[in-house]
Amino acid sequence: MSNLRLINETEITSNVNSISITDVFSSDFDIYKVTFNDLTNDTGNANVVLRFINSAGGIVTANNYDYGFIDMGGAIAYGAYVGTNSASLGNTDAWVVSTSTTPNSSSATMYVFNPYSSSNYSFAILQSAGIILTNASRTRKAIGVLKQTASMTGFHIYQSTSSVNLTTGTIRTYGLRVDS
Repeated sequence: MSNLRLINETEITSNVNSISITDVFSSDFDIYKVTFNDLTNDTGNANVVLRFINSAGGIVTANNYDYGFIDMGGAIAYGAYVGTNSASLGNTDAWVVSTSTTPNSSSATMYVFNPYSSSNYSFAILQSAGIILTNASRTRKAIGVLKQTASMTGFHIYQSTSSVNLTTGTIRTYGLRVDS
């Protein structure tokens, strides 16, 4: 029997600039795995950014996010970046690589730790890969934290450029069961 329990599957089938995945974090699990599969957008010139959703259903936009990531690949130069007291994980940089280069797409795996706990910060680690611009590869390893001791029940992703839309993709959220 698998330790992963599928909680939610959301498919993007039409142009949307943002999408909220709600009511996926609960007291049932402390660790979650989120997969972003085959994400594409309509121009390829924008990044996917992530914010948490609190238990009241509000998207957390306060400047309480810290993050760091390393970019690797042919599309951009290798580099390490950090952000503190930001309004999102990634701010104007990609938390998840996205692309419009067909038939290529991007994918990512993220683990979220203690999002539902109201006495701990919510942490996330992520790795993503994709093809952007002129068929150049781009990969990213990232870590982030929401420095709030509040219960989070979901997450919100959006394109960093308001005129760009996600066009396809599947987002799956799993709870990671830990046997005692």
